[in-house]
Amino acid sequence: MNKFQKLLASAVIIILIIVILAFPHLMPSTVPPDILQVIQVSEQKAGEGKIIHLDNESVSNYPVLEEVLLNRDYYETDEPYQDGDLLIIGSVDFPEKIKQDTIDKYIFDNESGKRKYFEYAENYYRIGTIYAD
Repeated sequence: MNKFQKLLASAVIIILIIVILAFPHLMPSTVPPDILQVIQVSEQKAGEGKIIHLDNESVSNYPVLEEVLLNRDYYETDEPYQDGDLLIIGSVDFPEKIKQDTIDKYIFDNESGKRKYFEYAENYYRIGTIYAD
């Protein structure tokens, strides 16, 4: 091997090492974020799960709910809301892949295994997920 070939081989090896080390950090920028939806449900439907009562202070413990419930224009429909209807009132791009701690916080109660419902301003909500692959 001459000097140029050795230099070229070294450069290729260094570039490969950089790509291998950078790949995990570049991956999130190539995968679209998951989405959490806030869905309004009836009081009857919410009664099937664990209801968490929220006020203007405690809603801040749930940033997805806070963003949708406090920072949105209310969705108006021509049709009246019927018991049993699911009404998607907003969604939030989640900045990372949805993991178990997110599911525990927003979707299922660990102790009872029931779905979590959130009561805020006399309305009931649940969180739905959309996984972007």
